[in-house]
Amino acid sequence: MKKLFVLTLVVLCSAMVMAQCYSVNYYSNRNNTAGADQFVRVINPGTQGTPLTPSTHGAICADVYVFDANQEMVECCHCPITANGLLELSVLNDLTAKPLTGFPAPNSGAIKIVSDAYSNCNETAPSPIPELLAWGTHVQQPVSGAFVTTEEEFQGAPLTEDELGFLGQACSFVQYLGSGKGVCTCGNGSI
Repeated sequence: MKKLFVLTLVVLCSAMVMAQCYSVNYYSNRNNTAGADQFVRVINPGTQGTPLTPSTHGAICADVYVFDANQEMVECCHCPITANGLLELSVLNDLTAKPLTGFPAPNSGAIKIVSDAYSNCNETAPSPIPELLAWGTHVQQPVSGAFVTTEEEFQGAPLTEDELGFLGQACSFVQYLGSGKGVCTCGNGSI
């Protein structure tokens, strides 16, 4: 009975994950006077294989889409992560260093991550699969001149066909128009 319960739980979780292959968080106070950075940490929990899996090493790509506070995409990229791997992205140096909209870089906005099949690994035409896990740090300014850092898990959201198509198309547009701008980098932990 115990094995049946565990198997049922795994199937139910997998079904829920398929509907939520999309993670969302925010960044704020990017241009703070302390020069404090914020980080996005993404983990591949090994749902597509292990580090020993031939050729892929259980890798999943994190397709990352960065928006400013006006809902304009400013950067996008893909970062492959092997099974059990950790990817660390700096908001200052990886996600908003070359915004399509130029400088100053946006002070706040949204970050969206789609788990993409390693065989695809294309932020302009994602092929969603389960499941990367992500957390983000935030620089808060509770009182003038004082900064504190908080961290929270990215939230899952239903990934509709419309949103999936929009992310890929907007990313293609940003990268085409940017001529080198609008492409984020993968920081530490990407293969």
